[in-house]
Amino acid sequence: MVASDRETVPTTTSRLGLAGRLGGFLGVPMLSAVAPMLILPFLSRIAGQEGWGTVGAAQAIGTLGSIVALFGWGMYGPPAVARTTDRRERQRLYHDSIVVRRLALAVVLPVCLLITWFVVDPAWRLDSLLMAGTFAFTAILPGWYCIGVGQPMLMARYDVVPRFVATLAAIPLMVVTDAIWPYPALMLVTTMACTQLFGRRELAGYDPSAQPARSLAARVRQSAAAAGADTAANAYGTLPLPIATASVTAADASAFSSVDRFYRVGVTVVVGALGNAFQAWVLDAAAPDPRRRQVVAIGAHTVVGAVGLVLLAVLGPWVTGVVFGGDVAAHRVPSIWFGVAFFFISLSSPLVRNLLIPTGHGRLVLGATLVSSVLGLVTMAVGALQSDTTVIAAGLAASQVALVALLLRPALARLPEVRTA
Repeated sequence: MVASDRETVPTTTSRLGLAGRLGGFLGVPMLSAVAPMLILPFLSRIAGQEGWGTVGAAQAIGTLGSIVALFGWGMYGPPAVARTTDRRERQRLYHDSIVVRRLALAVVLPVCLLITWFVVDPAWRLDSLLMAGTFAFTAILPGWYCIGVGQPMLMARYDVVPRFVATLAAIPLMVVTDAIWPYPALMLVTTMACTQLFGRRELAGYDPSAQPARSLAARVRQSAAAAGADTAANAYGTLPLPIATASVTAADASAFSSVDRFYRVGVTVVVGALGNAFQAWVLDAAAPDPRRRQVVAIGAHTVVGAVGLVLLAVLGPWVTGVVFGGDVAAHRVPSIWFGVAFFFISLSSPLVRNLLIPTGHGRLVLGATLVSSVLGLVTMAVGALQSDTTVIAAGLAASQVALVALLLRPALARLPEVRTA
């Protein structure tokens, strides 16, 4: 009886901890999702059918830039932080990430701005450049670290809530000026302020000079595979809209932009939040049932992916018409392909984040991601040559399907063994 009681207590505590973490990591991103849903209708109506696709493409370019500048810390960082409770080691991890990300951003930012300059409509160039630069700068935010330490409220305080307030503040300025620039301008200032304040908090008392010089280089090598996989995965995830903007009519690009926005809100808020909530729980070194936790995470992501597929395929055109305006409502068939992509990106998340990357198989993930990227980008290129947004959307779906097909078996082979008493 005593042994049984001792086993029950941590299980109950674990479930309560997971429930709290799920609530926090789902609730906090839900708040971040409300902000875009509030401001996007203003953006779409100010930009109109001619500019909506252009502005969306600039945001996508900046988002890809932020992934490149993040240099794998979104994948490599949370497990590394979660596996240590030593404050000095966590400080060293965060300091290393700041140095690496700032160096990467110094290279990536000019490239993002140059690509944006050539891709977007000249009439919207200045707004687009500011949008691309602002979203590239989000690479320096501390969200990945908050995920690693399992503290959603820390993410709320130094990331989500300040940017939510900045978004709300931008709406009346946009209405008064009938311009888009107040939104990215306020977001940029907020991003830089949040990062500075968090760095002061987390690195208080830390002496970087006491760190061996070779440790930073070692950290770069450790995160390089994750950086490559993250970059490749997000290349085919963010390039469909810039490709469509550069190859189809403004009307078709705007309709494509609408379903792309709907898809990304779901991926960021639901898939991303679910992955963040489960990661620290699944990778807990003291977990009595690690295999069961992995299976629960995979099952939850499968269900969420199926629901997202149905919502995008069935409700995509209607929802985007209501939110963004009837003149830029999504088309049916591209919405179906975005739904397929949503299902498979949700399924791949626990395979990569909880099984392959933490067990040191970053190169496997990188190789599979590169193969799936080539498949997706070639399909998108065909769609661009045909000026067909359906084929471009199919390229996004094809890349996600291929990634799961390549990773599912090796990931499941690395499920922890069942522990026996």
